[in-house]
Parts: sequence; structure tokens; C-alpha cells
Amino acid sequence: MFISFRGEDEFKVNTLRGLAQFKNVSFTMDDASLRKAIDSKDDAYIRSVIRPKIRDCDICLCMIGENTHRSRKWVPWEIGLAIDERKEIYAMRFWDASTATIPSVLTDNGVRPFNWDVGQVIRKNRSVTRSIVAVGQQIV
Repeated sequence: MFISFRGEDEFKVNTLRGLAQFKNVSFTMDDASLRKAIDSKDDAYIRSVIRPKIRDCDICLCMIGENTHRSRKWVPWEIGLAIDERKEIYAMRFWDASTATIPSVLTDNGVRPFNWDVGQVIRKNRSVTRSIVAVGQQIV
């Protein structure tokens, strides 16, 4: 799963990442998104680091905060690449952003966000994982 979000929301994204660490929560997440900011101003280099992470994931989850719609560069690019790569795209608003404006890259591509619901992320993740396993079994 690649998580697309605005940098100012990283602390909130870490809440979701943290849930996958609890043994009593039946949620596993292979988080392919960036854990550390890329120390570069070179857009081509940054894209070269992010691109394989999105290509290697099955799901792209866009986390929506109050200012995510103001992202003019990275969130739209990440979601656009995930769409081009035919990834499953989901969008979830943070618990404190239930009325946040939806980024146009999502609305333009028919992605309807849901409000904070980790259970829904888990169900969607399992659904995609089952589909991949089923396809893999057919190939073998």
C-alpha cells in the first residue's frame, strides 16, 4: 500500500501505520510510502524514488486532511501515477477532517473518499489481497 498525503499530515498518517504494529489488530499493511522526506529539491530525482514504490504496490490510499486539496504537486502526481499504473485507489479523510475539500485529482477520476474508518481500509486491503492471491493461483 502506498499512502499519499500532504507532508503536514505525517503525524496523523503515523497513527494508521501504528495500528498495523498492534498484535491484537487484525490488520497488516505493507507500507510502501516514504517514511522519511527525500533530501532533495530535484523533482526528477524525487519522482525516481517515488515511482517504483507506487509501481510495486497494489493499493494507493490518499489520506485527506484540511489542506490536501491545496497540494499542487505531489499528491496529484502520486495519484495520477497510481491511476496510470491501474492501481486500486482509495481515499480516506482524517478523523478531524470530515468536511475537508476533496482534491480534484480524486473527484476527476471518480474516487469517492470515506471518513476515517480503519475497518474499511482493512476490508479494502483484504479484498485486493484476496484478488491478487486468486489471480496468482490461476497462474500457477
